[in-house]
Amino acid sequence: MKDLLRKLDKASKSFRDPLFRRALRLGVAPSHEHRGMLASLGQVGTVIDVGANVGQFALMALRCLPQARVLSFEPLPEAAERFARVMEGQERVQLYRKALGAIETTLPIHVTARADSSSLLAPALQSEVYPGTHEVGMLQVEVAPLDHVIAANEILGPALLKIDVQGYEQQVLEGCETLLSRFDWVFAELSFVELYAGQTLAPEVIGWLETRGFRLDGVYVSDMSYKNGRMIQGDFLFHRKTATEEA
Repeated sequence: MKDLLRKLDKASKSFRDPLFRRALRLGVAPSHEHRGMLASLGQVGTVIDVGANVGQFALMALRCLPQARVLSFEPLPEAAERFARVMEGQERVQLYRKALGAIETTLPIHVTARADSSSLLAPALQSEVYPGTHEVGMLQVEVAPLDHVIAANEILGPALLKIDVQGYEQQVLEGCETLLSRFDWVFAELSFVELYAGQTLAPEVIGWLETRGFRLDGVYVSDMSYKNGRMIQGDFLFHRKTATEEA
């Protein structure tokens, strides 16, 4: 029931915006839960949208960040096709139909019943904690480090790196390391329990980013982030430390 109410709330908020209405007709609702975070960033020149799914985050980025170019990565063919339909005519958006990771390779992706829970890591507790996200198949997808796809001068600042990849966050970050200095913010979904086999948990990712000059700035959670009174995951916003903060 909560999931249905959440979807209805998103739909009602979207009808006032022509772009959002068009997306709704294609079965895609923008991620209104990210509106406040995006609006708080001020001027942004580039958004790297890793794990774009069908365009939920990119839609909200277009509206909240009117100067930003959005470069989105989505390896699942069906999701990428819907993303392309949703973003047809949006000149500020570019779609790359591949995954980001630490090395250039081809890997199997574990496709789940809810496609937005699919991962390059095998589900562990994911389907137990979130029923309906069990694995239903596998596909081979292309994987590459960010600097194999995008040149440094394409990331115009201020820049945001957004990562929502179901447990594969650490590998994505390692593949982005050579370009991390181009980013002012990192926004990533991180977990406190092993929802996917072998995933790096939130404390370790936080520490990794800390040693590379990023400070945790905020944690965004919803009622779906908690199970049995325990926080399972959340969206974590990091910003690049200033010289004063580094001192």
